[in-house]
Amino acid sequence: MSDFLDAWNNESAENAKLTAQESLILEVTEDIWRILEEKNMNKAELAQAMQKSKAHITQLLNGSRNMTLRTLSDICFALGVKPSFSIADDEAEWDVDETVVSFNPRTSTEHKYKMTENVIYPSSCWGKAA
Repeated sequence: MSDFLDAWNNESAENAKLTAQESLILEVTEDIWRILEEKNMNKAELAQAMQKSKAHITQLLNGSRNMTLRTLSDICFALGVKPSFSIADDEAEWDVDETVVSFNPRTSTEHKYKMTENVIYPSSCWGKAA
């Protein structure tokens, strides 16, 4: 984080809570965007698979509509993927131990991940599905 955001985050418990909320929303929506890209799908196709409007999907993926766990499950079902979830101790060590590269031969795309003791998180940037 930038110095400004670090200072703001440490200013109050409410700011830290808001940062945690937004970080989780970002992480989940980035994973959905990644799966959409890997499956060569766009928001309209996801909306059709879920029998929802494209506007509804847009609101979910930009964070303006609250995504429940049921909705997340429905999105994963429509994408043909299984969601997974983990909770780490707030004091968990986040030093990066190694970089993992995943290659998808179907789409000829390569994704880079950083791996810590028990967490793998994306380090490459993905384009957004239209």
